[in-house]
Amino acid sequence: MSEKYDVIVIGAGLGGLSSAATLAKNGQRVLLLEKHYRPGGYAGSFVRGRFEFEIALHELSGLDLEGKRGFFYKYLESLGITKRVDFTKLDTVYRSIFPDMEITVPAGREEAEGVLVDTFPHEAEGIKRFLGRMSATNRALTLIQRGADFNQKEIKENFLPYLDKTLTDVLNMEVKDPKARAVLSQIMGYCGLPPSELSYIMYAIVYDTYIRYGGAQVKGTTQSLANAFVDVIQEMDSEVRVNCGVKKILTEGGTVTGVITDNDETISSKYIISNVNPLTTCAKMIGVDKVPSSFFQNLQTKEIAMGTMNVFMGLDISHQELGIDDFEVFINGGYDFDAAWSKGRVSIEPSDFAAATYNLAYSDASPPGTTIMVLTTLSYAQPWYKVPPSEYVATKNKMAEKILTKIEKIYPGTREHIEVIEVSTPLTNMRYTGNPGGSILGTPYSPNNIFMSRLPQEGPLKGLYFAGAWTQIGGGFQTCIMSGMMAAQKVMVEMTKK
Repeated sequence: MSEKYDVIVIGAGLGGLSSAATLAKNGQRVLLLEKHYRPGGYAGSFVRGRFEFEIALHELSGLDLEGKRGFFYKYLESLGITKRVDFTKLDTVYRSIFPDMEITVPAGREEAEGVLVDTFPHEAEGIKRFLGRMSATNRALTLIQRGADFNQKEIKENFLPYLDKTLTDVLNMEVKDPKARAVLSQIMGYCGLPPSELSYIMYAIVYDTYIRYGGAQVKGTTQSLANAFVDVIQEMDSEVRVNCGVKKILTEGGTVTGVITDNDETISSKYIISNVNPLTTCAKMIGVDKVPSSFFQNLQTKEIAMGTMNVFMGLDISHQELGIDDFEVFINGGYDFDAAWSKGRVSIEPSDFAAATYNLAYSDASPPGTTIMVLTTLSYAQPWYKVPPSEYVATKNKMAEKILTKIEKIYPGTREHIEVIEVSTPLTNMRYTGNPGGSILGTPYSPNNIFMSRLPQEGPLKGLYFAGAWTQIGGGFQTCIMSGMMAAQKVMVEMTKK
């Protein structure tokens, strides 16, 4: 075997990068292996012509750039990430466009509540109660994270009773107007389920965080964020190898002992953190015969979250000339999100979608006088499996045309100014990330799949740990980074037992 490392991390997605950086900062010698030519996973960019496109991020949560910064920002700061990356706050959380109405929800709790109440005055009291309830639930979670007793009044009243509740269960108690319900449910896609299936607690945390602190973007795309993690790791005398995946995780007596890389190099370590999805890690890298069957049985109870279809466009016109004023705009065909979601599970036909215009996050996102716009619709892989390979390119382009027709009605002239266009589907996600179903969230946030109900960081073999969307605390940029931190902390605790 070659030189030994304290910890080997497999996969340079945000979970892997975060765990490797945390370990390196704490004096461990880490080897991070990534099969792709660049780090980041979904946190990255690609270039077409004179445009550099953000792959996945719409709005980064939890930074509180204008306030006390908060734990997430301070964690990035402790690693030295904030010295290397600039963030910009988004003025609005989202704009909703429906067939017969539209509304823009600003950042700031009071500001958002004011706009919502002014738009739906007949639902004023219900909206205030619902927003207040979400805020109370989010505060209760903060108390739990700080180690508060579960018998504490705020936790007993605002958190525990809602563990099994969906967004629909709680929202519909307070708000009766279907239009108001739809606006308040608008960012459900960030959590990967429709209102009737989505955990109320998770939605409350996400929604309250966004309207309270506002969303943020990473200047220079999230590739700069991924690269900053790599810089931190390498500065701490640890190693990052790209174009070098892992074909096998070595084990002995139920304990991991090292890896064999795609280059057939054998590298030993007592601790391995995998940022690769747990199914691939255990079934392909380790072997079904070496992993307890109970682990796979548990995995089979989990639903795989949806992927996305994206239309990436570089436009030879400024966003001002097209009349685009908001960064994140949701274009909805109607108010019944559950019905739209049910259709999306069986059809590739796009319905509702979001338009993100990155020049409204930072003006130099593209060359002067141009615009980068990404149109995103949630999409499951299963309907795409049925498209014959010979028809795949034509089919995805046909679906893109349908979305372009809709955006043209909102921003006339968009189509004629397309200089560069690229289309991706859940199958594209699968190709580049290896995620089953091209999932962007691992497993979705249903009431029975939040917090401790998700897969733990500890793997089924001694010395094996997981980081990323498939495990605690879940999918999303902030959550994946925190998951990596948690995995690193568990490894360091185990090391102290020696």
